[in-house]
Amino acid sequence: MKIKDYAIQSEIGRGGMATVYLAEDSKFKHPVAIKLLNKEFIHNGNIRNRFLAEARNLFKMSHPNIIKVTDLIDEGDTVAFVMEYLEGKTLKDYLDVKGKLTDEEIKKFFVQMLEAVGYVHELGLIHRDIKPSNFMISSKGMIKLLDFGIAKNTDTDADDYTQTGTTQNMGTPMYMSPEQIKSTKDVTSQTDIYSLGVVLWQMVMGRKPFDTNTISTFELQTKIVNEPLPPSGTFWDEIIGGATEKKTEHRFSSTIKIAEMVKNNKLTNFDQDITQISPQFNNEETVINHRTTNTENLTESSTSPPQIETRPPQIENKNLFKAPFSFNGRIRRKEFGLSFLIVSTVGIPLSFLIIPIIPLCWFIWAQGAKRAHDLGKSGWYQLIPFYAFVLLFVEGDQQANEYGNPAK
Repeated sequence: MKIKDYAIQSEIGRGGMATVYLAEDSKFKHPVAIKLLNKEFIHNGNIRNRFLAEARNLFKMSHPNIIKVTDLIDEGDTVAFVMEYLEGKTLKDYLDVKGKLTDEEIKKFFVQMLEAVGYVHELGLIHRDIKPSNFMISSKGMIKLLDFGIAKNTDTDADDYTQTGTTQNMGTPMYMSPEQIKSTKDVTSQTDIYSLGVVLWQMVMGRKPFDTNTISTFELQTKIVNEPLPPSGTFWDEIIGGATEKKTEHRFSSTIKIAEMVKNNKLTNFDQDITQISPQFNNEETVINHRTTNTENLTESSTSPPQIETRPPQIENKNLFKAPFSFNGRIRRKEFGLSFLIVSTVGIPLSFLIIPIIPLCWFIWAQGAKRAHDLGKSGWYQLIPFYAFVLLFVEGDQQANEYGNPAK
């Protein structure tokens, strides 16, 4: 089979509207990918025009992280466009095989995704279908954004067909934003940012945030509108939370802000600045001149895992009678035994001499256990020479305690 100057070799993938084939350019003798509109939609004016608008939008783009369109074919019953061919796999396939990604991989991929989506927004477009299957990872580790079939032009005077009706949901339910579910006409560039936050959660956790095998689409959309994503328990939660806020006024306003958080090391202790994607990408075009905000420094692949700063427990916040009976559920037997020993040898004899102290014995006992516990490995044995009531004036640093963070 041959389409114009391109010899079809094999099918790469099939979607609802079109099929993608691997082909050879007979003029230049190199592989290309051809996206061919399915026959049943050839005479559907809306779909055909939307397909052509996708090709023209992609042709206008020049960015290392967005797939490049090189030719458009609109001849009778053949409607297709030609793209660069990438050897690799989609981010979805990569996640299906690998599960959760390392922080270095997330950093390398996510900054490229931010660059791609940010560039799309600068051109006045909203992708509206950000999801792992629409990001291709090349054999050299480059991310490429694909599929602008339902992209929306924010210029209401633009003569294209990317703006669909307000009664139709456009996007993939798992990655849609609350406003995208409620009304297609209300989507902005922050809709793509929400979807990026969901994709980031999936990269961090190695699974989708909701199980569509056990809940219906309606239940899924209800959760998206009303419930926050479960916390990942990592430093990425700061970006995930800011990107997936339900109200757009609380959500990140641009991909640039997110990228700056990573560049300025506000998330974690990355040891070096983000200046380039990775040495192995030097043979590909990676210089981006379309911004004036110096965000080209956001594409480095970290070669070492982030170092988490540790510090020894410290004694601070010496507050009298602070949360006197708050054990936080973590009393250790040896500290409790030590407190019991001290109170038994000191507090109980005193109770026989001073009647009023009897009601306070249990209080002193509890305080001794708590203080000994809070001091942790900083030296609970130092309490041995002291009387039990001295412990009432010592406040351990619970945040530095070796037994874990205090309950909130």
